[in-house]
Amino acid sequence: MEADFLADRILRIDTSQIRKAFDLAARLKNPLNLSIGQPDFPVPEPVKEAMIRAVRDNQNAYSQTQGILPLREKLAQKYSKEFGYEYSPENILVSTGVASILFLLFETLANAGDEVLILEPWFLIYEALASKYQLKLHTLPENFSREDVDELLEKKPNLKFILFATPSNPTGKILSEQQLKELGRLAEATNAILISDEIYRDYDYDEQFVSCAKFFPERTIVLGGFSKSHAMTGWRVGYAIAPKNLNFIIQKMATLQQYSIVCSPTPAQHAAIVALDTPITEELALMKRRREIVKKKLSNKVKFPAPDGAFYVFPDIPVDADEFLQKAVEKSLLLVPGFIFTRNRKTVRISYAQKEEILEEGLDIFLELCELLSK
Repeated sequence: MEADFLADRILRIDTSQIRKAFDLAARLKNPLNLSIGQPDFPVPEPVKEAMIRAVRDNQNAYSQTQGILPLREKLAQKYSKEFGYEYSPENILVSTGVASILFLLFETLANAGDEVLILEPWFLIYEALASKYQLKLHTLPENFSREDVDELLEKKPNLKFILFATPSNPTGKILSEQQLKELGRLAEATNAILISDEIYRDYDYDEQFVSCAKFFPERTIVLGGFSKSHAMTGWRVGYAIAPKNLNFIIQKMATLQQYSIVCSPTPAQHAAIVALDTPITEELALMKRRREIVKKKLSNKVKFPAPDGAFYVFPDIPVDADEFLQKAVEKSLLLVPGFIFTRNRKTVRISYAQKEEILEEGLDIFLELCELLSK
């Protein structure tokens, strides 16, 4: 019966394993939840007050489809100063988070059979949308080198866009300046657009982060938001910022938004203006301390990529993730299977956005299971 009613494209997307972890956490009593990728600290007080003030000032109607002008002006100023390139509010689209921006981007850019490149491990939405739109997917490992790019170029790919996250979800990897320049070289050779997902850019513990837009501003669309930096996950404010020569993409995305999402919640947009001027110094120090706990616990015991930023670690495990997670759930430990981010089924994602006592207990159980299942 389902096949008689459901569209083929929706059948190409499965329920997110992260959403399944959400549902499982709701059913377990006192789970050790190291699965969910959202900050555990509250929205900063100045941002809360700005939201409340906007509601009381009756800023509750629809906003402009593209987002309120003061927020887009402030974003344009911020990025123009950082990248040394003049951005305009007209070239910015505000929507309900980066996930919505990604849907709008794919709907605007992707035709069946188009070739795109993502880095592996990838954020799960990238691969899901590529499947939904029947794209030809090329991949590079996230630790790729110049030689890897040369090898891909020898295959003469006809890339439409290159999509990547830095810092990465699920590994925390921050792409190096040299890697970004290699992606730019690849984009120029194939006339592709660079789409840089920078939602975790504030979680740059060792000041390694640099944006691709700094080197290739006229070829790069930057994605950002406030869900991770200021714990505004339920408020739904994200944005895409493009150079003038790519404004036609922003305008088509805005047209699509007009017929679907309509706009990001207006009070939350006003709060986002204040968030841009609200530092999260203490929150970052907390996350960095937790990262050190994870590194100390796991080092020399399991293999994992260096977690440069974000708040994840992506260790190898001795068995298939389904088997490992079943054993973990029996001990009330919730993790995310790595196979939603990569073709490697012997990995899991651990989030350290969790209270330290829960984090340490969960890591101890994780290591116990690794030892038990490796025998």
